[in-house]
Amino acid sequence: MIDYGNAIRIRNAEASVADSTALLVANAETPAAALEAFRLANAQLVRNLGDQSSSGGYRINGAWIDGSNYRVTVSTTMKTMFVHLLPGMAKEMQVDAVTTVNRVAPKYQTAPPTFTQLSPDAADYNRIYVYCYSSDPKRQREPDLGRRGLTPIADNAGTRYDMSSAPTCEEGEAPSFLLRNVRDKRTSPSNWNDTGRQTYNYYTDTKIDNSTLVHTIQMKGSNMGTGEVIDVVKYPILETIICNTQRECTPRSAGGIIADRTNATASVATGSCEKGKFMYYGWEDRPGGDRDYNDIRLVVNCPIPERIADKKLRIVE
Repeated sequence: MIDYGNAIRIRNAEASVADSTALLVANAETPAAALEAFRLANAQLVRNLGDQSSSGGYRINGAWIDGSNYRVTVSTTMKTMFVHLLPGMAKEMQVDAVTTVNRVAPKYQTAPPTFTQLSPDAADYNRIYVYCYSSDPKRQREPDLGRRGLTPIADNAGTRYDMSSAPTCEEGEAPSFLLRNVRDKRTSPSNWNDTGRQTYNYYTDTKIDNSTLVHTIQMKGSNMGTGEVIDVVKYPILETIICNTQRECTPRSAGGIIADRTNATASVATGSCEKGKFMYYGWEDRPGGDRDYNDIRLVVNCPIPERIADKKLRIVE
């Protein structure tokens, strides 16, 4: 009875630690916070049960079963005092506790960004639209390919657009931009809305990590008239740069950090687009062109996902 009593005592302590660890990890906003939960778990076990180093210490393992459920297993090996004296019984007993936590993710909205436009340099007609892009694969298989609320916001002909209809992006969506390029028609307003062989679409299809605020762009391009897919990997058409201030997002000749050059390799922003910072978008409107990435340019405030509903956690096992 003493051995089984010890096993129950150890398992109860492990269960308490498994519960708190699973809740902490499921609630964590960063990988560092999740790792800290495991460090705290081991410290709590040592404090309550001793270090158990002579029998291998504590094993604390955790994993996401799926996108909503996180499971923690805590185990240790207990040396028996009497039960092994019985025929067929081992001198050690493994004691485990398992907890699974269900996590309903917080909900976010992202307001449409504000922007300023830098002077363009192109003979083609270029128009920029904002839209909300869904990172949900199911939405991406729908007729709109996961792109919602396409709204024109700027062009290289000085047109003034009404931003009041720009969409607010819901959970799983991020503000993204479409460049619509009509070849050689900048001075021909009657052709600006052409949808034939001289018109090209380039979508940024952006995903924003709510924790790191890193923007991941999956650029896609095609000819509107023929449907031909444009290789925007071999021929990049977009440069992105994160700036600490709006002034930084201007050419070096104007005191900013944006290089004035041609035949260049496009910069790709990989850092956090944090609140108060700005993102520079500079397009090369013809793949394989002069690669100056200034045919149409926007400076956008970093769009920040705002939490509108907190996450919900509950122990289910």
